[in-house]
Amino acid sequence: MMNGFPESWLAMTLSDAVINIAITDKKIPQKEYLREGAIPIIDQGQNYIGGYTDEKEKVVDCELPTIVFGDHTRAVKFVNRPFAPGADGVKIMQPQRFFNPRLLEYFIRHIAAHLTDHGYARHYQHLVKSTIPLPPTNEQHRIVAKIEELFSELDKGVEYLKTAQAQLKVYRQALLKHAFEGKLTVQWREQRRAKQSVAPAKAGAQPLNDMDSRPTPSRGLALRGNDEVSGGNDKPLETAADLLKRIQQERVQRYQQQLADWEASGKQGSKPKPPKSLPSLTAEELVELSELPEGWGWVKFGELTQGSQNGISKRKAETGKEFIVLRLADIVDQRPSLDSPRTIRLTEEEIQNYVLHKDELLCIRVNGSPDLVGRMVLISANIEAAFCDHFIRFKLLTGICSAGFLRHFFDTHSIRRYVELNKISSAGQNTVNQEMLSSAFVAICGIEEQKVIVQLLEEKFSEADQLDQTITTALQQAEALRQSILKKAFSGQLVPQDPNDEPASELLARIKAERVVNKAIIKP
Repeated sequence: MMNGFPESWLAMTLSDAVINIAITDKKIPQKEYLREGAIPIIDQGQNYIGGYTDEKEKVVDCELPTIVFGDHTRAVKFVNRPFAPGADGVKIMQPQRFFNPRLLEYFIRHIAAHLTDHGYARHYQHLVKSTIPLPPTNEQHRIVAKIEELFSELDKGVEYLKTAQAQLKVYRQALLKHAFEGKLTVQWREQRRAKQSVAPAKAGAQPLNDMDSRPTPSRGLALRGNDEVSGGNDKPLETAADLLKRIQQERVQRYQQQLADWEASGKQGSKPKPPKSLPSLTAEELVELSELPEGWGWVKFGELTQGSQNGISKRKAETGKEFIVLRLADIVDQRPSLDSPRTIRLTEEEIQNYVLHKDELLCIRVNGSPDLVGRMVLISANIEAAFCDHFIRFKLLTGICSAGFLRHFFDTHSIRRYVELNKISSAGQNTVNQEMLSSAFVAICGIEEQKVIVQLLEEKFSEADQLDQTITTALQQAEALRQSILKKAFSGQLVPQDPNDEPASELLARIKAERVVNKAIIKP
């Protein structure tokens, strides 16, 4: 072995194995991408094709196939059809004629995977200085054939795992749909009704008629349930009218407290306004909403809150107390994480205004990802942290709605579609606001049934998460196996060497001699 490679191989720098193709006048900015077009745009993104263009003059002038490398992302793409380049970080390497293009791609993938990650800095300068082996021509073909044979089997397994992962997403949405259509707690409600029908009989009263306890579709306000999956509570289910009254009473009590505080402060500031009666849903609104079981109903999210507030916009200060301020980076699985928090100096008044409390919800107000904006983060305990202006805080009415229930509801397809239709997109950022979110319709039931639903969902989601983690681990193992295959190929251990193959050194010498002869023939 020489330089860690077989004797018949030759070591060289990657820059000697490729021709760098200039594309200065052909780059296309991402904002000019088309969704459809005659010419694919290959950029440094993870998707193979970034977009399309119809500008034929932007097509790269090079021999095909060729290799595209993402200077920032380290993405490697094998291109065998005419294409236009993206504007940022695209490097095009045309393989020299002595290198099998597909093998060179595999070798570059192996090198790129082991480059030091410089973040969004440039990587190409380090890539082209890397040492790369040149096997004999025949062995190059054998290596490619073996890699593709092994990758084909590996790809089948990866496809199966990704299909299972996609099915888990469908399963989660199906769970949410069933949960908020009341189907997940059908048995619980039946057990409650059965207990209620038996209890009066023991006291000498007549049991409830079957017709009285039969579930009927409803679009009214929610009814109250029970906090035990087994239905061990004998209290009667709260009626829709009772729940409506409790919501109104809670709003009145809050107004009275605000009024008392205002008077105690010497009537400073604006006088609090009394709450308006909760409006009934209009016929047009009802048509758009799905039917719900007896004891459930639709309300606007804002009717379940006692207030909302954007986070603090301060980024730094010279005075005040060092205090944790949650950022988007501190959110993991829609829950706050304080593993690596950022602190800012805040005044006592700012801390009082922005500190987070148990059972509050933080909504992601602005994000580049349309899938993240509008998602709810559950604050499950009091934490010594404030929140930045990338979030909106919602404080819920006491005893009316479970924060966990609403957090899950905001992951449903209906809410995600509502967010998609109503968000504002500008400069690559997606934004929602307090008014828009407060107007979203929420399916609601009694507080006890809400707790049952949260318990059932979290049990089932926990099982799904464990399976998802198993799949993720298997995918990571598949990628590790892929890299192991490339490593063996790179070191000459994937296929046996054939002593009859022309050594790589002789191959290069022959090509060099042919070039000299061709130049002599061309001379006048």
